[in-house]
Amino acid sequence: MAKGKGGKPAPAAAKQRKKHGPKKKMFHCWSSTIRKALADAGLLSKYYNYEAWQQACQAKGKRNTTYNDFNEFVKLSREEKEKYFENLGK
Repeated sequence: MAKGKGGKPAPAAAKQRKKHGPKKKMFHCWSSTIRKALADAGLLSKYYNYEAWQQACQAKGKRNTTYNDFNEFVKLSREEKEKYFENLGK
């Protein structure tokens, strides 16, 4: 039987793992020029867009969001919306 040299083992490949959750490609249902125009108008913020609002809620800990919750949120004033996100984390 042949014996191998008693050298060092081959180095293991560096472990590449994610340091955070999955990436979500937001707003890709529109072309890049439309996304840019909507962003410049402020319509992709968490106050006006359901997808952005949903992601903001999930970041604060609220996992189950519905479109009805978003419709209620849209009816609030700007100050009430700020308080909504402040109280969401508690």
